[in-house]
Amino acid sequence: MPALQMVDRFRNFITHHKVLFITWCLIFICNVSFSQNSFVYDFKKTANLKINYTNNLVKQVWYVFSYNMFPEQKNSISDTIPAGDGTRNYEFLTSWPQKITLTTSGNELTFLLTPGSKLVCTINFADLTKIYFEAADSLDAINEYLFKKDFSGKVPFRVRRTIVAQQAATLVEFATKMDDIYHDELQFFNENKSKLPTWYQKYEYWENRYSDSGARMNIIPVREYAKKAKEVVPATYYSFLDSIQANDQSAKNFPSYYFFLYELYNKRMKDEALLSGKKPSFLEYHIKQANNQLSGDALDLFKAYIIQLTYNHYKKDVAKDYIKHNDSIFSKSIWLDQLSAYFTAKDDFIGKGKTPPNFVLVDLKDSLTSLRSLKGNVIVLSFWFAGCKGCIEEFPAENALTEKFKNKPVKIVSVCVNTSETQWKQWSKRFDLKTINLWANAQWEKTIIEKYDLNVFPKYVLIDQSHKIIDDNPERPSQGLERQINALLEK
Repeated sequence: MPALQMVDRFRNFITHHKVLFITWCLIFICNVSFSQNSFVYDFKKTANLKINYTNNLVKQVWYVFSYNMFPEQKNSISDTIPAGDGTRNYEFLTSWPQKITLTTSGNELTFLLTPGSKLVCTINFADLTKIYFEAADSLDAINEYLFKKDFSGKVPFRVRRTIVAQQAATLVEFATKMDDIYHDELQFFNENKSKLPTWYQKYEYWENRYSDSGARMNIIPVREYAKKAKEVVPATYYSFLDSIQANDQSAKNFPSYYFFLYELYNKRMKDEALLSGKKPSFLEYHIKQANNQLSGDALDLFKAYIIQLTYNHYKKDVAKDYIKHNDSIFSKSIWLDQLSAYFTAKDDFIGKGKTPPNFVLVDLKDSLTSLRSLKGNVIVLSFWFAGCKGCIEEFPAENALTEKFKNKPVKIVSVCVNTSETQWKQWSKRFDLKTINLWANAQWEKTIIEKYDLNVFPKYVLIDQSHKIIDDNPERPSQGLERQINALLEK
């Protein structure tokens, strides 16, 4: 696969999985104090979140979510809360200060936990604007700040950015409105920072600064996807890069810094490819850029992250081969050890030669289809969700494959997750999906995401006629998937 197409996959992943952008928690600091030169790292620490709730009128389901960037770990909990008063306790593996989100009653609440910490939160459903925290050290003040920030306006800052990205008619309009949001968020921070510990003041400042810059770079390819054409970028658009550093040791403990580096190196790679006419290797290019600019822990972390990203969202063998032939890439062995352990654990999920996990899902005619019932065919599983621009790009190619192989033992199966049934039907009609088009309800969704290790969309799995997985990351329909299908039919 060409390197720039690989970058497209990565951009889609970051664009359509907001948790990677919003909930990255890479502030490598201790839970008592902060030092710009420290880089506390412990893979075995946990943190506890206790939520007391009162005045819950009806039984409801709330959702708790956490995300670690490296090694990548997700916790997604759907918890049924009885009416009345009660308590819930959650334990999270917490290698460094980490954000947790709780979605309830139409609101998304953000918590911050640190390794070894215990946070108690009391929620009154009669008035969600009243929430109380108990914690050692400064965690109570930090979480009160996060809660106040989410409810500081009619629309939270993160939602305002999403709206601007979706609705701005031009890049000039986008930049102007992003300026307004950044100014408002900075003003809120300045008005409230006196109550925050010093280390978190630095975290919040850099988080906002680099998040803003990363989003401004990310919107360029996103708009190209949406408009199906390259948009002329105003001459002054990238002026924000003049006042922000790529090599910034003071920001090495902050999540948005690494997202910014990722986008910056993507931009440089694309610019270089356009000038030279050559498409460099994504992995090698990013690591070369990092080696030229970064140092110490920040360099190790970025390289470990980009290798992990290659493993998850491009080709596993590329990542494995890279560390096999570059075993001295890190200054500390812990990074290589963690990558190797991560790869071994991930290989226990779906993979070549394994039987694909079965599912039974509803189609547009309200009939049930099981994956096992399709045995005897070459099967392409396509996992998607409403709002995924990379998925939209592949719909025409998926329809074309469906038509091309309609008289052969081939089944193209679309599986929609993370989407309401109404949205699924609307998108299916809008894009005229001709595949075997299935929808996963909440119960099946959790199982499918876990069993198929869904971290990127669109995600494809290729299954042969003996009902064994041939490739858990084949080429896309718009690229080389047809060739892979034909090869299986010729066996």
